[in-house]
Amino acid sequence: MVWFGTISSLAWESPAVASYPTSTALDQVERSFVVPVTDPIDHHTWPSVLIFVSAKLDTGSPVHPGLHAPTGEIFLSLQMSSGPIQRSYGEPHWGSFFTTMTALPATAFRYVTASGHNYAATRVHPINQTNNPDATTDDGLVDATYFFTVPISNRKGTIIISASRTTGVEYQGFVGNASVPLNVGGPFKIPLSFPKNLSIEAAKPRRTDITPGTTFAGALNLVATLLAAALVAFVTLVRRRKRRGGRPVPVVVMSENTVPQSPAPTVAEQRPVPQPRPSPQAAPLREQNSVQLRVDVLGPLTISPTFSPASDPVRAIVAFLAMNNDRILTLEEIQNAVWPLTDAGTDIKKPAMRNYMVDARKTVGERHLPTASGRPGYQLQDFDTDWNEFQRLALQAATASAGESMTLRRQALDLVKGLPFTADTTRYFTWTFSSSIVYKIVEAVTNLAHALATQMVLTADLAGAQVALRQGLLTDPASLTLWEDLTDVLLESADPSLLTLHWKAADLVLRSEDVVLLRNRENG
Repeated sequence: MVWFGTISSLAWESPAVASYPTSTALDQVERSFVVPVTDPIDHHTWPSVLIFVSAKLDTGSPVHPGLHAPTGEIFLSLQMSSGPIQRSYGEPHWGSFFTTMTALPATAFRYVTASGHNYAATRVHPINQTNNPDATTDDGLVDATYFFTVPISNRKGTIIISASRTTGVEYQGFVGNASVPLNVGGPFKIPLSFPKNLSIEAAKPRRTDITPGTTFAGALNLVATLLAAALVAFVTLVRRRKRRGGRPVPVVVMSENTVPQSPAPTVAEQRPVPQPRPSPQAAPLREQNSVQLRVDVLGPLTISPTFSPASDPVRAIVAFLAMNNDRILTLEEIQNAVWPLTDAGTDIKKPAMRNYMVDARKTVGERHLPTASGRPGYQLQDFDTDWNEFQRLALQAATASAGESMTLRRQALDLVKGLPFTADTTRYFTWTFSSSIVYKIVEAVTNLAHALATQMVLTADLAGAQVALRQGLLTDPASLTLWEDLTDVLLESADPSLLTLHWKAADLVLRSEDVVLLRNRENG
Protein backbone atom coordinates (compact mmCIF):
# COMPACT_ATOMS: atom_id res chain seq x y z
CA MET A 1 0.00 0.00 0.00
CA VAL A 2 2.85 2.37 0.81
CA TRP A 3 4.42 1.53 -2.54
CA PHE A 4 1.12 2.19 -4.33
CA GLY A 5 0.61 5.53 -2.63
CA THR A 6 4.17 6.66 -3.32
CA ILE A 7 4.01 5.72 -7.01
CA SER A 8 0.58 7.38 -7.37
CA SER A 9 1.87 10.55 -5.77
CA LEU A 10 4.85 10.72 -8.11
CA ALA A 11 2.74 9.89 -11.15
CA TRP A 12 0.14 12.56 -10.37
CA GLU A 13 2.79 15.16 -9.82
CA SER A 14 3.92 15.27 -13.45
CA PRO A 15 0.87 17.14 -14.88
CA ALA A 16 1.57 20.03 -12.50
CA VAL A 17 4.69 20.94 -14.47
CA ALA A 18 5.49 21.31 -18.14
CA SER A 19 6.93 18.12 -19.57
CA TYR A 20 8.73 19.91 -22.39
CA PRO A 21 9.84 23.44 -23.29
CA THR A 22 7.50 25.50 -25.50
CA SER A 23 8.51 27.98 -28.20
CA THR A 24 6.34 31.00 -28.99
CA ALA A 25 6.27 34.22 -31.03
CA LEU A 26 3.59 36.91 -31.25
CA ASP A 27 2.65 39.38 -33.98
CA GLN A 28 0.54 42.12 -32.40
CA VAL A 29 -1.35 43.12 -35.56
CA GLU A 30 -4.22 45.17 -34.07
CA ARG A 31 -6.06 45.94 -37.32
CA SER A 32 -9.79 46.40 -37.87
CA PHE A 33 -11.90 45.84 -40.98
CA VAL A 34 -15.45 46.82 -41.84
CA VAL A 35 -16.91 43.57 -43.19
CA PRO A 36 -20.16 43.90 -45.18
CA VAL A 37 -22.79 41.35 -44.13
CA THR A 38 -25.65 41.12 -46.65
CA ASP A 39 -29.06 39.48 -46.45
CA PRO A 40 -29.50 37.83 -49.91
CA ILE A 41 -33.30 37.99 -49.57
CA ASP A 42 -33.90 41.71 -49.07
CA HIS A 43 -30.30 42.71 -50.02
CA HIS A 44 -29.83 44.94 -47.01
CA THR A 45 -26.22 45.25 -45.86
CA TRP A 46 -24.92 45.68 -42.32
CA PRO A 47 -21.35 46.64 -41.39
CA SER A 48 -19.57 44.26 -39.02
CA VAL A 49 -16.33 45.48 -37.45
CA LEU A 50 -13.81 42.64 -37.45
CA ILE A 51 -10.91 43.28 -35.08
CA PHE A 52 -7.82 41.21 -35.81
CA VAL A 53 -5.91 41.43 -32.53
CA SER A 54 -2.86 39.20 -33.00
CA ALA A 55 -1.41 36.00 -34.39
CA LYS A 56 0.67 33.61 -32.33
CA LEU A 57 3.18 30.90 -33.17
CA ASP A 58 3.27 28.25 -30.46
CA THR A 59 4.58 24.69 -30.29
CA GLY A 60 1.89 24.04 -27.67
CA SER A 61 -1.56 23.16 -28.97
CA PRO A 62 -4.11 26.04 -28.87
CA VAL A 63 -6.87 23.48 -28.27
CA HIS A 64 -5.45 20.79 -25.98
CA PRO A 65 -3.09 22.13 -23.29
CA GLY A 66 -0.18 19.77 -22.80
CA LEU A 67 -0.01 18.55 -26.40
CA HIS A 68 3.03 19.42 -28.50
CA ALA A 69 3.14 20.18 -32.22
CA PRO A 70 4.54 17.44 -34.51
CA THR A 71 8.27 17.51 -35.16
CA GLY A 72 9.18 20.28 -37.60
CA GLU A 73 5.80 22.05 -37.29
CA ILE A 74 4.24 24.77 -35.18
CA PHE A 75 0.71 26.04 -34.55
CA LEU A 76 -0.35 29.47 -35.84
CA SER A 77 -3.46 30.64 -33.96
CA LEU A 78 -5.56 33.76 -34.53
CA GLN A 79 -7.02 36.11 -31.94
CA MET A 80 -10.03 38.01 -33.29
CA SER A 81 -13.33 39.55 -32.25
CA SER A 82 -16.26 41.24 -33.99
CA GLY A 83 -19.58 42.96 -33.48
CA PRO A 84 -22.18 44.00 -33.04
CA ILE A 85 -23.53 44.76 -36.52
CA GLN A 86 -26.29 47.33 -36.77
CA ARG A 87 -28.09 49.36 -39.43
CA SER A 88 -29.72 52.68 -38.57
CA TYR A 89 -33.03 53.82 -40.04
CA GLY A 90 -32.21 57.48 -39.44
CA GLU A 91 -33.70 57.64 -35.96
CA PRO A 92 -31.34 57.51 -32.96
CA HIS A 93 -33.49 54.92 -31.14
CA TRP A 94 -34.58 52.78 -34.06
CA GLY A 95 -32.77 50.37 -36.34
CA SER A 96 -32.01 46.71 -36.80
CA PHE A 97 -29.11 44.49 -35.79
CA PHE A 98 -28.01 40.90 -36.12
CA THR A 99 -26.99 38.53 -33.37
CA THR A 100 -26.61 34.77 -32.73
CA MET A 101 -24.30 34.68 -35.75
CA THR A 102 -22.75 31.35 -36.75
CA ALA A 103 -18.96 31.53 -36.66
CA LEU A 104 -17.30 31.73 -40.07
CA PRO A 105 -16.34 28.34 -41.53
CA ALA A 106 -12.70 27.27 -41.61
CA THR A 107 -12.73 27.55 -45.41
CA ALA A 108 -13.00 31.33 -45.07
CA PHE A 109 -9.43 31.47 -43.71
CA ARG A 110 -6.21 30.72 -45.56
CA TYR A 111 -2.54 31.28 -44.70
CA VAL A 112 -0.08 31.91 -47.54
CA THR A 113 3.62 31.87 -46.66
CA ALA A 114 6.15 34.24 -48.23
CA SER A 115 7.26 31.36 -50.46
CA GLY A 116 3.71 30.89 -51.77
CA HIS A 117 2.64 27.74 -49.88
CA ASN A 118 -1.02 27.61 -48.81
CA TYR A 119 -2.32 26.23 -45.52
CA ALA A 120 -5.94 25.57 -44.60
CA ALA A 121 -7.38 26.60 -41.25
CA THR A 122 -8.91 24.38 -38.62
CA ARG A 123 -11.97 25.64 -36.73
CA VAL A 124 -12.84 24.11 -33.36
CA HIS A 125 -15.09 24.98 -30.42
CA PRO A 126 -17.51 27.42 -32.10
CA ILE A 127 -19.48 29.29 -29.45
CA ASN A 128 -23.26 29.00 -29.37
CA GLN A 129 -24.35 32.63 -29.24
CA THR A 130 -27.65 31.65 -27.61
CA ASN A 131 -25.68 30.79 -24.46
CA ASN A 132 -22.97 33.44 -24.85
CA PRO A 133 -23.07 36.01 -22.00
CA ASP A 134 -21.24 38.51 -24.28
CA ALA A 135 -23.81 38.25 -27.10
CA THR A 136 -24.84 41.89 -26.66
CA THR A 137 -21.34 43.08 -27.61
CA ASP A 138 -20.21 40.19 -29.79
CA ASP A 139 -22.10 39.19 -32.94
CA GLY A 140 -20.40 35.78 -33.04
CA LEU A 141 -18.90 36.13 -36.53
CA VAL A 142 -15.51 34.73 -35.44
CA ASP A 143 -16.46 33.16 -32.12
CA ALA A 144 -14.40 30.00 -32.54
CA THR A 145 -10.79 28.85 -32.31
CA TYR A 146 -9.00 29.15 -35.67
CA PHE A 147 -5.48 27.84 -36.17
CA PHE A 148 -3.07 26.55 -38.81
CA THR A 149 -0.30 23.95 -38.64
CA VAL A 150 2.73 25.41 -40.47
CA PRO A 151 6.47 24.63 -40.75
CA ILE A 152 8.37 25.68 -37.65
CA SER A 153 10.78 27.66 -39.84
CA ASN A 154 8.03 29.97 -41.15
CA ARG A 155 8.19 33.59 -39.99
CA LYS A 156 6.34 35.58 -42.69
CA GLY A 157 3.06 35.17 -44.51
CA THR A 158 -0.41 36.56 -45.13
CA ILE A 159 -3.77 35.65 -43.63
CA ILE A 160 -6.53 35.83 -46.25
CA ILE A 161 -10.15 36.03 -45.11
CA SER A 162 -12.30 35.20 -48.14
CA ALA A 163 -15.97 35.91 -48.77
CA SER A 164 -18.17 33.26 -47.20
CA ARG A 165 -21.59 32.60 -45.73
CA THR A 166 -23.04 32.52 -42.24
CA THR A 167 -26.41 32.75 -40.53
CA GLY A 168 -27.89 35.13 -38.02
CA VAL A 169 -31.09 36.41 -36.42
CA GLU A 170 -32.21 39.92 -37.31
CA TYR A 171 -33.72 42.02 -34.56
CA GLN A 172 -36.01 44.92 -35.44
CA GLY A 173 -37.11 47.03 -32.52
CA PHE A 174 -35.65 44.31 -30.24
CA VAL A 175 -37.94 41.67 -31.75
CA GLY A 176 -36.07 38.69 -33.21
CA ASN A 177 -37.02 37.01 -36.46
CA ALA A 178 -36.08 33.59 -37.81
CA SER A 179 -32.45 32.77 -38.53
CA VAL A 180 -31.53 33.63 -42.13
CA PRO A 181 -28.51 32.94 -44.35
CA LEU A 182 -26.12 35.86 -44.80
CA ASN A 183 -23.31 36.66 -47.23
CA VAL A 184 -20.06 37.87 -45.66
CA GLY A 185 -17.86 40.08 -47.84
CA GLY A 186 -14.16 39.73 -48.56
CA PRO A 187 -11.36 39.13 -49.19
CA PHE A 188 -9.21 40.80 -46.53
CA LYS A 189 -5.45 40.37 -46.26
CA ILE A 190 -3.43 40.61 -43.05
CA PRO A 191 0.36 40.41 -43.45
CA LEU A 192 2.15 38.69 -40.58
CA SER A 193 5.79 38.91 -39.52
CA PHE A 194 7.28 37.09 -36.53
CA PRO A 195 10.67 37.45 -34.84
CA LYS A 196 13.37 35.24 -36.26
CA ASN A 197 14.12 33.71 -32.86
CA LEU A 198 11.27 32.16 -30.91
CA SER A 199 10.89 32.71 -27.19
CA ILE A 200 11.59 29.47 -25.34
CA GLU A 201 9.90 28.74 -22.05
CA ALA A 202 11.65 25.93 -20.19
CA ALA A 203 9.86 23.27 -18.20
CA LYS A 204 9.04 24.46 -14.70
CA PRO A 205 10.81 22.84 -11.74
CA ARG A 206 8.86 20.34 -9.70
CA ARG A 207 6.98 21.89 -6.83
CA THR A 208 7.54 20.57 -3.33
CA ASP A 209 5.11 22.80 -1.43
CA ILE A 210 1.42 23.56 -1.69
CA THR A 211 0.71 27.25 -1.96
CA PRO A 212 -2.37 29.20 -2.99
CA GLY A 213 -2.71 29.23 -6.75
CA THR A 214 -1.00 25.88 -7.40
CA THR A 215 -2.44 23.63 -10.06
CA PHE A 216 -5.04 20.95 -9.58
CA ALA A 217 -2.31 18.36 -10.01
CA GLY A 218 -0.66 19.70 -6.84
CA ALA A 219 -3.88 18.99 -4.95
CA LEU A 220 -3.85 15.46 -6.33
CA ASN A 221 -0.34 15.00 -4.91
CA LEU A 222 -1.61 15.84 -1.44
CA VAL A 223 -4.67 13.60 -1.85
CA ALA A 224 -2.46 10.71 -3.02
CA THR A 225 -0.21 11.04 0.01
CA LEU A 226 -3.14 11.18 2.44
CA LEU A 227 -4.74 8.21 0.69
CA ALA A 228 -1.58 6.15 1.08
CA ALA A 229 -1.44 6.96 4.80
CA ALA A 230 -5.11 6.07 5.24
CA LEU A 231 -4.62 2.74 3.50
CA VAL A 232 -1.68 1.81 5.73
CA ALA A 233 -3.69 2.71 8.85
CA PHE A 234 -6.68 0.71 7.63
CA VAL A 235 -4.64 -2.43 6.91
CA THR A 236 -2.91 -2.22 10.31
CA LEU A 237 -6.26 -1.87 12.12
CA VAL A 238 -7.79 -4.83 10.27
CA ARG A 239 -4.85 -7.11 11.17
CA ARG A 240 -5.03 -6.17 14.85
CA ARG A 241 -8.75 -6.95 14.99
CA LYS A 242 -8.18 -10.32 13.37
CA ARG A 243 -5.54 -11.23 15.96
CA ARG A 244 -7.78 -10.17 18.84
CA GLY A 245 -10.97 -11.80 17.64
CA GLY A 246 -9.46 -14.91 16.04
CA ARG A 247 -11.29 -18.09 17.14
CA PRO A 248 -11.25 -21.67 15.95
CA VAL A 249 -13.62 -22.27 13.08
CA PRO A 250 -16.17 -24.97 13.97
CA VAL A 251 -16.14 -28.03 11.69
CA VAL A 252 -19.61 -29.28 10.73
CA VAL A 253 -19.98 -32.85 9.43
CA MET A 254 -22.89 -33.04 6.97
CA SER A 255 -24.55 -36.00 5.38
CA GLU A 256 -26.07 -35.90 1.92
CA ASN A 257 -29.45 -34.93 3.39
CA THR A 258 -28.08 -32.25 5.62
CA VAL A 259 -29.11 -28.74 4.71
CA PRO A 260 -26.23 -26.35 5.31
CA GLN A 261 -27.06 -23.72 7.85
CA SER A 262 -25.56 -20.31 7.80
CA PRO A 263 -23.63 -19.49 10.97
CA ALA A 264 -25.19 -16.98 13.30
CA PRO A 265 -24.13 -13.47 12.42
CA THR A 266 -21.67 -11.85 14.71
CA VAL A 267 -22.27 -8.49 16.34
CA ALA A 268 -20.14 -6.82 13.68
CA GLU A 269 -22.11 -8.52 10.92
CA GLN A 270 -25.42 -7.41 12.45
CA ARG A 271 -24.48 -3.78 12.05
CA PRO A 272 -26.10 -2.01 9.09
CA VAL A 273 -23.88 -2.00 6.06
CA PRO A 274 -23.33 1.53 4.77
CA GLN A 275 -24.67 1.98 1.26
CA PRO A 276 -22.32 3.48 -1.34
CA ARG A 277 -22.97 7.08 -2.19
CA PRO A 278 -24.24 7.78 -5.71
CA SER A 279 -21.53 8.66 -8.18
CA PRO A 280 -21.28 12.36 -9.09
CA GLN A 281 -21.80 11.25 -12.69
CA ALA A 282 -25.26 9.86 -11.89
CA ALA A 283 -27.04 13.14 -12.64
CA PRO A 284 -25.66 13.63 -16.14
CA LEU A 285 -26.25 9.93 -16.88
CA ARG A 286 -29.91 10.30 -15.90
CA GLU A 287 -30.10 13.36 -18.11
CA GLN A 288 -28.59 11.46 -21.02
CA ASN A 289 -31.13 8.66 -20.53
CA SER A 290 -34.16 10.94 -20.41
CA VAL A 291 -33.66 13.38 -23.31
CA GLN A 292 -34.02 12.41 -26.95
CA LEU A 293 -31.22 13.44 -29.27
CA ARG A 294 -32.12 15.98 -31.97
CA VAL A 295 -30.03 16.72 -35.07
CA ASP A 296 -31.27 19.63 -37.21
CA VAL A 297 -29.89 20.21 -40.72
CA LEU A 298 -32.53 22.40 -42.43
CA GLY A 299 -30.33 25.44 -41.84
CA PRO A 300 -27.41 25.66 -39.39
CA LEU A 301 -26.40 22.22 -38.16
CA THR A 302 -27.46 21.90 -34.51
CA ILE A 303 -27.05 18.90 -32.21
CA SER A 304 -29.02 18.92 -28.98
CA PRO A 305 -28.39 18.07 -26.25
CA THR A 306 -24.61 17.81 -26.17
CA PHE A 307 -22.58 16.73 -23.15
CA SER A 308 -19.15 17.94 -24.33
CA PRO A 309 -17.85 20.44 -26.91
CA ALA A 310 -17.94 19.17 -30.49
CA SER A 311 -15.27 19.95 -33.09
CA ASP A 312 -16.08 20.14 -36.81
CA PRO A 313 -15.07 16.47 -37.42
CA VAL A 314 -17.26 15.30 -34.53
CA ARG A 315 -20.23 17.37 -35.77
CA ALA A 316 -19.74 15.89 -39.24
CA ILE A 317 -19.64 12.34 -37.83
CA VAL A 318 -22.87 12.81 -35.85
CA ALA A 319 -24.60 14.42 -38.84
CA PHE A 320 -23.43 11.65 -41.21
CA LEU A 321 -24.75 8.96 -38.86
CA ALA A 322 -28.07 10.83 -38.52
CA MET A 323 -28.50 11.18 -42.29
CA ASN A 324 -27.59 7.52 -42.94
CA ASN A 325 -29.43 5.72 -40.18
CA ASP A 326 -31.00 3.04 -42.40
CA ARG A 327 -28.18 0.62 -41.58
CA ILE A 328 -25.12 0.11 -39.42
CA LEU A 329 -22.06 1.95 -40.77
CA THR A 330 -18.53 0.64 -40.53
CA LEU A 331 -15.61 2.76 -39.33
CA GLU A 332 -14.20 2.77 -42.87
CA GLU A 333 -17.44 4.13 -44.36
CA ILE A 334 -17.58 6.95 -41.84
CA GLN A 335 -13.90 7.80 -42.36
CA ASN A 336 -14.21 7.82 -46.16
CA ALA A 337 -17.17 10.21 -45.93
CA VAL A 338 -15.80 12.62 -43.34
CA TRP A 339 -12.18 12.44 -44.56
CA PRO A 340 -12.46 12.15 -48.36
CA LEU A 341 -9.10 11.66 -50.06
CA THR A 342 -8.19 14.83 -51.98
CA ASP A 343 -5.02 16.34 -53.39
CA ALA A 344 -5.18 19.15 -50.83
CA GLY A 345 -5.81 17.08 -47.72
CA THR A 346 -4.24 14.12 -46.00
CA ASP A 347 -5.93 11.07 -44.56
CA ILE A 348 -5.84 10.08 -40.90
CA LYS A 349 -4.90 6.83 -39.21
CA LYS A 350 -7.41 4.37 -37.81
CA PRO A 351 -6.48 5.13 -34.13
CA ALA A 352 -7.14 8.82 -34.71
CA MET A 353 -10.51 8.00 -36.31
CA ARG A 354 -11.44 5.83 -33.33
CA ASN A 355 -10.56 8.73 -31.05
CA TYR A 356 -12.97 10.95 -32.99
CA MET A 357 -15.67 8.30 -32.57
CA VAL A 358 -15.01 8.36 -28.81
CA ASP A 359 -15.36 12.17 -28.88
CA ALA A 360 -18.64 11.82 -30.79
CA ARG A 361 -19.92 9.39 -28.15
CA LYS A 362 -18.97 11.84 -25.39
CA THR A 363 -20.83 14.59 -27.24
CA VAL A 364 -24.18 12.80 -27.66
CA GLY A 365 -23.93 10.17 -24.90
CA GLU A 366 -23.40 6.41 -25.09
CA ARG A 367 -27.16 5.86 -25.06
CA HIS A 368 -27.41 7.42 -28.52
CA LEU A 369 -24.08 6.15 -29.91
CA PRO A 370 -23.17 2.79 -28.33
CA THR A 371 -19.65 1.44 -28.57
CA ALA A 372 -18.79 -0.82 -31.48
CA SER A 373 -17.52 -3.61 -29.21
CA GLY A 374 -19.16 -6.79 -30.45
CA ARG A 375 -21.04 -4.85 -33.13
CA PRO A 376 -20.37 -4.65 -36.87
CA GLY A 377 -20.21 -0.86 -36.76
CA TYR A 378 -21.92 2.32 -35.56
CA GLN A 379 -25.51 3.57 -35.63
CA LEU A 380 -27.31 6.41 -33.84
CA GLN A 381 -30.20 5.36 -31.62
CA ASP A 382 -33.23 7.10 -30.09
CA PHE A 383 -32.93 10.37 -32.02
CA ASP A 384 -34.82 12.49 -34.52
CA THR A 385 -33.99 15.11 -37.15
CA ASP A 386 -35.88 18.06 -38.57
CA TRP A 387 -35.42 16.47 -42.01
CA ASN A 388 -37.20 13.30 -40.86
CA GLU A 389 -39.96 15.40 -39.31
CA PHE A 390 -40.27 17.42 -42.53
CA GLN A 391 -40.69 14.22 -44.58
CA ARG A 392 -43.31 12.84 -42.17
CA LEU A 393 -45.38 16.03 -42.37
CA ALA A 394 -45.09 16.19 -46.17
CA LEU A 395 -46.19 12.56 -46.47
CA GLN A 396 -49.21 13.15 -44.23
CA ALA A 397 -50.15 16.28 -46.21
CA ALA A 398 -50.19 14.31 -49.48
CA THR A 399 -53.14 12.19 -48.31
CA ALA A 400 -54.93 14.68 -46.02
CA SER A 401 -57.91 16.88 -46.76
CA ALA A 402 -57.36 20.31 -48.32
CA GLY A 403 -57.52 22.27 -45.06
CA GLU A 404 -55.47 19.80 -43.07
CA SER A 405 -52.82 19.48 -45.79
CA MET A 406 -52.26 23.26 -45.73
CA THR A 407 -51.71 23.12 -41.96
CA LEU A 408 -49.29 20.21 -42.26
CA ARG A 409 -47.31 21.88 -45.04
CA ARG A 410 -47.06 25.11 -43.04
CA GLN A 411 -45.70 23.11 -40.10
CA ALA A 412 -43.14 21.45 -42.38
CA LEU A 413 -41.97 24.79 -43.85
CA ASP A 414 -41.61 26.26 -40.36
CA LEU A 415 -38.75 23.78 -39.83
CA VAL A 416 -36.72 25.39 -42.64
CA LYS A 417 -34.17 27.90 -41.30
CA GLY A 418 -31.86 28.32 -44.31
CA LEU A 419 -29.57 26.43 -46.64
CA PRO A 420 -29.03 22.81 -45.52
CA PHE A 421 -25.96 22.51 -43.27
CA THR A 422 -25.48 26.29 -43.41
CA ALA A 423 -21.89 27.43 -42.63
CA ASP A 424 -20.66 23.83 -42.38
CA THR A 425 -18.67 23.92 -45.61
CA THR A 426 -15.38 22.48 -44.37
CA ARG A 427 -13.83 19.41 -45.96
CA TYR A 428 -15.59 17.25 -43.35
CA PHE A 429 -18.99 17.99 -44.94
CA THR A 430 -18.30 17.27 -48.62
CA TRP A 431 -20.36 14.08 -48.18
CA THR A 432 -23.50 16.24 -47.97
CA PHE A 433 -23.08 16.90 -51.70
CA SER A 434 -21.48 13.65 -52.85
CA SER A 435 -24.34 11.69 -51.27
CA SER A 436 -26.90 14.10 -52.84
CA ILE A 437 -28.59 14.68 -49.47
CA VAL A 438 -28.41 18.47 -49.98
CA TYR A 439 -30.07 18.21 -53.40
CA LYS A 440 -32.82 15.95 -52.01
CA ILE A 441 -33.59 18.44 -49.25
CA VAL A 442 -33.63 21.41 -51.64
CA GLU A 443 -35.94 19.60 -54.08
CA ALA A 444 -38.36 18.50 -51.34
CA VAL A 445 -38.59 21.97 -49.75
CA THR A 446 -39.06 23.66 -53.14
CA ASN A 447 -41.84 21.29 -54.17
CA LEU A 448 -43.64 21.66 -50.86
CA ALA A 449 -43.40 25.49 -50.90
CA HIS A 450 -44.76 25.51 -54.47
CA ALA A 451 -47.67 23.24 -53.54
CA LEU A 452 -48.57 25.23 -50.42
CA ALA A 453 -48.41 28.58 -52.24
CA THR A 454 -50.68 27.21 -54.98
CA GLN A 455 -53.23 26.12 -52.36
CA MET A 456 -53.15 29.54 -50.69
CA VAL A 457 -53.56 31.40 -53.98
CA LEU A 458 -56.65 29.31 -54.71
CA THR A 459 -58.08 30.38 -51.33
CA ALA A 460 -57.17 34.06 -52.01
CA ASP A 461 -54.54 34.05 -49.23
CA LEU A 462 -51.89 36.03 -51.14
CA ALA A 463 -50.06 37.13 -47.99
CA GLY A 464 -49.73 33.53 -46.81
CA ALA A 465 -48.51 32.49 -50.27
CA GLN A 466 -45.77 35.14 -50.09
CA VAL A 467 -44.60 33.82 -46.70
CA ALA A 468 -44.55 30.22 -47.94
CA LEU A 469 -42.56 31.09 -51.07
CA ARG A 470 -40.01 33.21 -49.20
CA GLN A 471 -39.60 30.38 -46.69
CA GLY A 472 -38.87 28.01 -49.56
CA LEU A 473 -36.33 30.45 -51.03
CA LEU A 474 -34.32 30.18 -47.79
CA THR A 475 -33.32 26.70 -48.92
CA ASP A 476 -32.88 27.48 -52.63
CA PRO A 477 -32.49 31.26 -53.18
CA ALA A 478 -32.13 30.76 -56.95
CA SER A 479 -35.15 28.49 -57.52
CA LEU A 480 -36.75 29.80 -60.72
CA THR A 481 -40.00 27.95 -59.93
CA LEU A 482 -40.42 29.79 -56.61
CA TRP A 483 -39.40 33.12 -58.17
CA GLU A 484 -42.05 32.67 -60.87
CA ASP A 485 -44.68 31.84 -58.23
CA LEU A 486 -43.66 34.86 -56.15
CA THR A 487 -43.77 37.12 -59.21
CA ASP A 488 -47.34 36.02 -59.99
CA VAL A 489 -48.41 36.63 -56.39
CA LEU A 490 -46.82 40.10 -56.25
CA LEU A 491 -48.41 41.07 -59.57
CA GLU A 492 -51.75 40.68 -57.79
CA SER A 493 -50.60 42.82 -54.87
CA ALA A 494 -51.89 46.36 -54.42
CA ASP A 495 -48.50 47.63 -53.25
CA PRO A 496 -46.27 48.44 -56.28
CA SER A 497 -43.23 49.08 -54.05
CA LEU A 498 -43.09 45.37 -53.26
CA LEU A 499 -42.70 44.58 -56.94
CA THR A 500 -39.91 47.16 -57.28
CA LEU A 501 -37.95 45.49 -54.49
CA HIS A 502 -38.74 42.14 -56.06
CA TRP A 503 -36.99 43.07 -59.32
CA LYS A 504 -33.95 44.43 -57.49
CA ALA A 505 -33.64 41.19 -55.54
CA ALA A 506 -34.02 39.12 -58.71
CA ASP A 507 -31.21 41.07 -60.42
CA LEU A 508 -28.83 40.16 -57.58
CA VAL A 509 -29.73 36.49 -57.26
CA LEU A 510 -30.79 35.23 -60.69
CA ARG A 511 -29.15 35.16 -64.08
CA SER A 512 -30.01 37.99 -66.46
CA GLU A 513 -31.91 35.69 -68.83
CA ASP A 514 -34.02 34.40 -65.94
CA VAL A 515 -34.86 37.95 -64.88
CA VAL A 516 -36.01 38.68 -68.45
CA LEU A 517 -38.38 35.68 -68.25
CA LEU A 518 -39.80 36.98 -64.97
CA ARG A 519 -40.39 40.45 -66.39
CA ASN A 520 -42.19 38.90 -69.34
CA ARG A 521 -44.73 37.57 -66.85
CA GLU A 522 -45.39 41.18 -65.79
CA ASN A 523 -46.08 42.04 -69.43
CA GLY A 524 -48.46 39.12 -69.81
